Amino acid sequence: MPVVLSVSRLAQPLRDVPGSVTVIDRDLIRRSGAREVAEVLRLVPGFLFTSRNGANSLAAYHSGMDVYGSRMQVYVDGRSLYSSFYLGDTHVALRGLPLEDIDRIEVLRGSNSASYGANAFLGVVNIITRNAADTHGAMLSATVGDKGINDNAARVGGGNEKASFRFTGSRRVDRGFNGVYDDTHVSRLQFRGDFAPTASDEVMVQFGAGEISRGEGAGVGGNPFRTIGNSDAHLQIRWQRQLAPDEQFQLRFVHEREHPRDRYIATEGLFSAVADNGGDSQRTEIGLQHFVRLGDAVRAVWGGEWRYEAANSQAAFHTTEMMSLHQWRAFGTVEWRPHAQWLLQAGGMYEGHSYTGGTFSPRVTASFHVLPDHTLRAGVTKSQRAPTFYELRGDTRLFNLTPGIPGWPVGAQVAWTFLASGTVKPETLITHELGYLGRFREINLSVDVRAFVERMNNRIWFSARPVGWVVPVNDAVNRPGPHIHGFEYQLDWRPFETTRLMLAEAHTRIASGDVAEEREAPDRNTTITWMQKLPGAIEFSAISTATTPFKWAGGGDLINMPRRLDIRLAKRFSIGATRGEISATVQAVNGGSQIYKLNERFDRRAFTTLRLDF
Repeated sequence: MPVVLSVSRLAQPLRDVPGSVTVIDRDLIRRSGAREVAEVLRLVPGFLFTSRNGANSLAAYHSGMDVYGSRMQVYVDGRSLYSSFYLGDTHVALRGLPLEDIDRIEVLRGSNSASYGANAFLGVVNIITRNAADTHGAMLSATVGDKGINDNAARVGGGNEKASFRFTGSRRVDRGFNGVYDDTHVSRLQFRGDFAPTASDEVMVQFGAGEISRGEGAGVGGNPFRTIGNSDAHLQIRWQRQLAPDEQFQLRFVHEREHPRDRYIATEGLFSAVADNGGDSQRTEIGLQHFVRLGDAVRAVWGGEWRYEAANSQAAFHTTEMMSLHQWRAFGTVEWRPHAQWLLQAGGMYEGHSYTGGTFSPRVTASFHVLPDHTLRAGVTKSQRAPTFYELRGDTRLFNLTPGIPGWPVGAQVAWTFLASGTVKPETLITHELGYLGRFREINLSVDVRAFVERMNNRIWFSARPVGWVVPVNDAVNRPGPHIHGFEYQLDWRPFETTRLMLAEAHTRIASGDVAEEREAPDRNTTITWMQKLPGAIEFSAISTATTPFKWAGGGDLINMPRRLDIRLAKRFSIGATRGEISATVQAVNGGSQIYKLNERFDRRAFTTLRLDF
């Protein structure tokens, strides 16, 4: 079974992991025909995939509670992609990741604040890129197809046994859905260097920058057609020293900047006003981690992190001051094997937040290896989602731009769309789960089953409240959250060397007393994957997804039975030392379906990709 690195911060085979994990390797990513990470996550049980429009794709675990992916955590080589600028966001950063550099994706199906802190709430996605030593040479890739699809990627790498590097540049372009202003242009430049100055030391250096522009708007009044943008840059340095065969120390530094842009003229009745959702934000993080074996039966990992976040947006906060916060974290996990068949794990993270105070997120898990290939697991964990800057300090006003309105001079405040009271508390989630992981070697079948009960408290909503003489304005408030329960499973069967069949299915129920909230999760979500190697180095893939009716929060409509079938046919070839692949992918072969809103459809589209490795 694969060794998983990202759940307890201990390297563990899947049977020892304190949770249910889906591992997607780069071969599966390539053969899926996906153009971005969110599409790949359709292969994970319980993950829902949609697009708010063609420019805003989204994957979420279990429930469509938001359209920004703010209730799950996403990492790339240990660097968080979570943006806390507005309402919390992972979907924008996911759009910018080039698939060509990804080695594997480890998805923890469940919360994990015990290891990764606030916002590791409803699912954790850990993306691990390839070591630079594995990407020497050059790579070129080009994709063209329907809906204006025009993707390009280039990579060059080199080095020796002491130092390796690679540069990757990528671009992804399409026109989105029919009849919707939602075109997309994604560009990214990425560097990774891996160095081994001594036999005991490893240093990884990454830096990159990207730009995303996308169409937005319904074309009316307060939501006109416009192009919005988001630029970002980051630097990450990670040093690891192997102190002994069973002891390792790691030190990490990350600095990131983000610049969202969305400024337009909104009209409402007689008034015109500037609306602005843009600004600047930055994050600096320093972390250390120490792994050690304390005996034949005990391993442990502990560490700490310090994080500084700041945001500046006069439109969002009605001030030119920089909003900032500090977070301190201390974490630890102990793994104890009292018997060959038993594994007990306990851990947790304490977080101090300069606005919301201190919180503690514990986890306790017991695994029983009935047989070497069959494991039962039971556990309980508590997770948090911290309020964002906007939910804590937001102050958004609209000022009149239209002259000649009696009693409303130009510059007068005409609306107060949001005013945070600053009293909102972190969301919490308590999860009880049972799991089974089995491998039937005689028929080459792997089975992973998870049953869960998740109780959410202090769900953050926007609710109107009176402010003096002004009409009621929105504020971030806490309400009791839903209870989510159900079960999910994934089957991975390889009946022949050339055939791979996978089934991922989740059955979910939400109980809250609020009909709209209970509609945020489908009763059933199913993905079936068939991958077949054919004679002549030809590969065939088919992925079918089907979901019972559900509704995404944030303005989505109740969508009735969305279904989608994608197929891919590829031919691999060699010309001298050059390896290549040409593939044709058709998404939504069945004609597509409604997605997010009733008037938006993900219709059939086809594209061809040529890739060369030198």
